[in-house]
Amino acid sequence: MARELAHWRLATGWTVRVLATEVVDGDLAVGGPAGALSRRRGALRPEPWTWLCQVHGDRVVEVDIPGACAGSEADAAITTTAGATLSVQVADCAPVAIAAPGGLAVVHAGWRGLEAGVLVRAAERLRTVAPGPQVAVVGPCIRPCCYEFGAEDLDRLAALLGDGVRGLTRDAQPALDVPAAVTASLDDAGVDEVAFDGACTGCDERHWSHRVGGSASRQALVAWAESS
Repeated sequence: MARELAHWRLATGWTVRVLATEVVDGDLAVGGPAGALSRRRGALRPEPWTWLCQVHGDRVVEVDIPGACAGSEADAAITTTAGATLSVQVADCAPVAIAAPGGLAVVHAGWRGLEAGVLVRAAERLRTVAPGPQVAVVGPCIRPCCYEFGAEDLDRLAALLGDGVRGLTRDAQPALDVPAAVTASLDDAGVDEVAFDGACTGCDERHWSHRVGGSASRQALVAWAESS
């Protein structure tokens, strides 16, 4: 069942909660049967959700009321509204939540989004509306053990984010280390503190994986702030 990745108490009096869903919570892929999707979302958090039609780019939307921007073509959402529920859906890409005093962001960070700078863009946009130290948590994503990666794309990402993004699969094939790439990007963005869930979507049966299992189903990272 969904587990809590973070429970932050911020200087503004906000408490931010971040959940990662699992297979047992049901498929949260956008485009699934509307009734079932609504019930699954409601079981986790009954308030309106902002969910995104993710396109592996760097667009960030700003949510001013709960449920605003739902269905937007974007890969990140930010809010300064307590109670607004933000979500991204993933199978192997990294789901990231970033919080600052009075602000919250969620980001879908696949390798193309990392190359486009979506994490840097989201952190910068959040900083404009909620200045102050930023903390982040990264949910379950694929890890190098399960993520063989093309040499040309890997070279390009290494040139951008450093050689630390190079990894090896269990079979000693070149791999992308997604957590290392996320760490490098968040460091570039000036995020002060980063925590990781640690689960590999390719290895851990609690999660769907497109790369390993060919699944079209998705788990979600869900985040919101509560005001005291």
